Amino acid sequence: MYVIDPEQVLHKFYWVLKLKGSVVLYKYNFKFSKALKYLKDAIDKINTFVSMLANKKFKEEVLPRMLENIGF
Repeated sequence: MYVIDPEQVLHKFYWVLKLKGSVVLYKYNFKFSKALKYLKDAIDKINTFVSMLANKKFKEEVLPRMLENIGF
């Protein structure tokens, strides 16, 4: 997600979609822990300078947990 606060966006999705709606979200699967240092540094710069700050929150299983906590 290209947002600062993904939980807030998901709450709004839920509010709009709660009457028989659905949401489909795709997140790329990048094994950050196995990446070379230069690639980690590049991705960190992208996340910081291209307003992708929420990417730092998305470790494994974070998005499903957020959706469940919100009520999806």
